[in-house]
Amino acid sequence: MQEALDLSEQVLADLERVLGADHPDTLNARNNLAIHYGEVGRSQEAIELQEKALADLERVLGADHPDTLNARNNLAAIQADVSEGQQPDTATSAVTSDLHPPQDLPSNPHDRQ
Repeated sequence: MQEALDLSEQVLADLERVLGADHPDTLNARNNLAIHYGEVGRSQEAIELQEKALADLERVLGADHPDTLNARNNLAAIQADVSEGQQPDTATSAVTSDLHPPQDLPSNPHDRQ
């Protein structure tokens, strides 16, 4: 689990450096890292980072964007688990490949080979 956490921290740092702090992929990586913090029992860090991710997603993508809604649900799940004395297990990671199609593919799926 520590290896996954270390990798998530490195991915976030790299995305912030390369794409910037407000890029949607960076924001989703922040959401994912918060989830990992919760999974290893670092609840306060998980909540603080998830709150930051949510605020940034609302500012950049809007309150009704699916990524923002996902982060809001993750924050609620982490907070509920903490108040019940459990480790979070209901949060969902945002998978960038699921959220954004690769740039080199045609937008029409029928044009793909």
